[in-house]
Amino acid sequence: MSSDPRRAFLVALLIAASCLPWFAALAVADDALAERFGMNRHAITFLAGTVALFALVAALVFARLAAVRDELLAGRRVIGRWSVDAATWAAFAPSALADDAADRRTALVVVLFFVVVCFGGFALADPEAAPAMASVGGIVAVAMIAAFAFGRRTQASQWRRRTGEVIVGERGLLRDGVLHVWAVPLSRLIGARMQERPLGLVVTYGWWSRAGWQAVSVALPVPRDGLATARATATRLDEIAGGSRHRRPARP
Repeated sequence: MSSDPRRAFLVALLIAASCLPWFAALAVADDALAERFGMNRHAITFLAGTVALFALVAALVFARLAAVRDELLAGRRVIGRWSVDAATWAAFAPSALADDAADRRTALVVVLFFVVVCFGGFALADPEAAPAMASVGGIVAVAMIAAFAFGRRTQASQWRRRTGEVIVGERGLLRDGVLHVWAVPLSRLIGARMQERPLGLVVTYGWWSRAGWQAVSVALPVPRDGLATARATATRLDEIAGGSRHRRPARP
């Protein structure tokens, strides 16, 4: 993420706090709420509790992101640090953007395929519901395409050079202000490798989500005078990833 995690942390806390008035009302005026909402108050209570719980979990995650960002900027637990000049950055960015776009296109095609199969199957099974299924499937497909386009714009904005500083730490990294963290629950560092053309360091980490194990590779441009530092950083990250694999179950 390119924004300050503290802002997201505060937003998550505000969302959790917004649920408190309902629980306070239950404590002092449960009979009045029962008369006003009937059995629906149980559904409202469940919704408020769920929102508050997820908001608190999100707040904890954003707090960790903020802590890792602070330690990187302060130089604590930093493995490697270098600055990339404008020419090297400009030569590296198009390749990184093209690789990311290719990965996103593949994911988009897979998602659209399943949308067509699922909603098309429902439409064939029940011709009367076909118009509704086609409409819902179309809405889902448009939403996925819009998300793909938004993701490309976000990636392009993240690759606009600001300072060109790259900081790699034990728990995360900053690429010109864009934060990546693997030291959060259900996440781990997978490894790192050097690439020759264009010269760079690729750091891979993953996490468990509702869709299963997800992995992302972060490409970091490396100037020629920073090659030794980048190689040492890759070696140290692989050592950390190896220790993480011994402590946690390996991904399937």
